[in-house]
Amino acid sequence: MSADQAQDEKRDDRTEHGRRSVVRTLLGGGAAAALAGTAGPASAAPAPAGTPAPVRRQEAHDPFAADTFRPSGRVREYWIQAESFRHNPVPTGHDAMMGHHVDADRLTFWAVGFRAYTPNWEHPLDADLGPDGLGANQGVPGPVLRAEVGDLIRVHFRNNDAHYRWPHSIHPHGVRYNRENDGGWVADDPDRPGAAVPFGQSYTYTWACPPSSVGTWLYHDHSTPQSIPAPAGAGTGPAHKEYGLDESQRLSSSDPVMEIGAELGLFGVLVVTDEQTPEVDCEFVLFLHDAYKADIPSLGQNLNLFNGGAFLGNTPTFTAREGDRVRWRIAALGQEFHVFHLHGHRWRGGPGHQDWVDSQMIGPSTTLTIEYLEDNPGDWLYHCHVIHHMMGGMVGRYQVT
Repeated sequence: MSADQAQDEKRDDRTEHGRRSVVRTLLGGGAAAALAGTAGPASAAPAPAGTPAPVRRQEAHDPFAADTFRPSGRVREYWIQAESFRHNPVPTGHDAMMGHHVDADRLTFWAVGFRAYTPNWEHPLDADLGPDGLGANQGVPGPVLRAEVGDLIRVHFRNNDAHYRWPHSIHPHGVRYNRENDGGWVADDPDRPGAAVPFGQSYTYTWACPPSSVGTWLYHDHSTPQSIPAPAGAGTGPAHKEYGLDESQRLSSSDPVMEIGAELGLFGVLVVTDEQTPEVDCEFVLFLHDAYKADIPSLGQNLNLFNGGAFLGNTPTFTAREGDRVRWRIAALGQEFHVFHLHGHRWRGGPGHQDWVDSQMIGPSTTLTIEYLEDNPGDWLYHCHVIHHMMGGMVGRYQVT
């Protein structure tokens, strides 16, 4: 047996061991039943037309009570691939809010994104922007992964980053997993399974959805730190990455960046529902993220992005009709705190907020879930209310008829 064959066999054994281990951890003796088949999401009975989406009130819970995972027998199976591609966040070449021309050539960069496929990564799945769909499936953000309480999520991940050829991974938030399904790389445990999947190779993650997983979460690359060399002719001075740090804390431009894959676009939203999750007519998935010229030297400026787009006319335009039950699932990743604001609308603020709000703060790796009955037709703006983020690209349109 050759050294390469031996390594492949070792990797296969390790992957299979990881699958058996997570099943034992999550299911105990019920593994066979839980792995028996797949199923689509169950539907709640529709509410009468015009009924507002119910507002969930946080109940008092014992923080030490067990969060029991009771397997439903369903396995939600996804075939996800990391792909690199040239990405232009300003395809119109125009900022319709400020009325400025934007030089898209200076803002185009090599992105990396997740994309969903048919089994064995045969063909990319079509876009599905419906309230239960996987989204645009164009890479930034990645597909919406959906499951219900009691489900197992099984993600077959393949690294096809042909441009950078870096290792990548998938790290989930909000679901239950063991260390072999975490996807997080650290230098003192570099061989952790699934934390650094090499270019051209694959790994399968298994995650469980207990009752505490209900909500909007995110997933992202959490693999080895990397750095992008400056373009030829860009100079060799000792450039520093600021990030608001003291001089002693600043990194040079050649130092690797933690979660650089996520900054380049390797992220998406993970949704877990239960029988109490209300049905809606429209569900909008919005990801707030940032790209820095200190990390991506080909950029002409820092960018604040909605779903990979920057500036009005390039970010998503969401549409609804009067009377629709509307839900926004909003996530953020990066280094900035943002304030999501929607013109002409209010929603219940939830615990820690006044009763009704039209703006809410969102920080890195956190999410918002907003629900309301649409009652205000018009051509509205949604944007980050941190002004330099809005001017850096975080503004879009919401059209109601």
